[in-house]
Amino acid sequence: MCVQIAAQVGHAAVGLYQALQEKNSWREMAWKAKKVVLQGTNVAHLLELQALALSLNLPTYLVQDAGLTQVESGSRTVLAIMGAEEMVNNVTGSLKLL
Repeated sequence: MCVQIAAQVGHAAVGLYQALQEKNSWREMAWKAKKVVLQGTNVAHLLELQALALSLNLPTYLVQDAGLTQVESGSRTVLAIMGAEEMVNNVTGSLKLL
C-alpha cells in the first residue's frame, strides 16, 4: 500500500506542476516548493479542502486514478495544494502527517 500512496502523491505533484506550465511565476515556485504529505479523511474532505484552497486563490490538483492497479478507476485519491506556506497552512493546518 505504501508504494500505491507514493505513486498517487507523485501523480499529484507532477499534475499540479503540469497544470501550472503556462504560469511561469507559479511553475518556478512549484518546482522548488516544500512537499509535505498530510492525511485527509475521505473524498468529501478532499473536496472541501480543495474548495477552501481555491477560495484563497491557491492552485490545486486533485488526482483521479485511472484504475490500472489497486485503486478503483475514477477514485479521487490525493489533493495537491501550492502557495505560500502560511496560506497553505490556512487550508491544511489541522491535518496530521501521513
